[in-house]
Amino acid sequence: TLRGWADRLGETMASVDDDFEFINLARRGLKTEEVRRQQLGAALELKPDLASALVGMNDLLEPNFDAARYERDLDSIVGPLREGGAVVLTATYPDITMFSPLPGRFLKSVRGRLQAASEAVRRISARHGTLMLDADELPEAKERVIVSVDRLHPSPKGHVLVAQLFARKLEEHSGVPVPQPEDGDVAGKLAQFRWLVRQFSPSEVGRFIYRFYLSPRRGPTSS
Repeated sequence: TLRGWADRLGETMASVDDDFEFINLARRGLKTEEVRRQQLGAALELKPDLASALVGMNDLLEPNFDAARYERDLDSIVGPLREGGAVVLTATYPDITMFSPLPGRFLKSVRGRLQAASEAVRRISARHGTLMLDADELPEAKERVIVSVDRLHPSPKGHVLVAQLFARKLEEHSGVPVPQPEDGDVAGKLAQFRWLVRQFSPSEVGRFIYRFYLSPRRGPTSS
């Protein structure tokens, strides 16, 4: 079935803690600054023991992606969560250009944005002591099977992998056994394609391709 990594991780954690409560505040299409404005307050009110801050792909879609601003916005989310006592999960970005069918000349700037964003995540994770998945250290990040049919989002197997890796990190961090999320019920390509059609209109897909790949103003900036 189509379930994200957080839902799968929450399900397996609930199996070892009767008092476990999982709330997913995620919304599609938000930039990091919008997540801070719209979701951080609600998250802090919950006083979580564990929170995830995997945000930024919508920032990267912008031709004028500003790596310094992204780092400030992400820091403004991770910092308060850590100050509130939460263990925070973060992750860098895999190189999705490896799986793109577009010519290489369109992909150089995309790769630069991904690398700049990942460096920002690494600095913030080191600063605040998060549990971070580093895509550069994962051999699975180079496998086509973890990327969805849109060549951008994780596939169902990709979501399972992220859930499994975070379960492993939480087990190492806490010393409490955390069962590995199962990967036997993942959806196939047809289900992924149907989901994609429901989520995005043709005009949205066109805007995405232009903004992320074809815009003449490409590459990360800093300020």
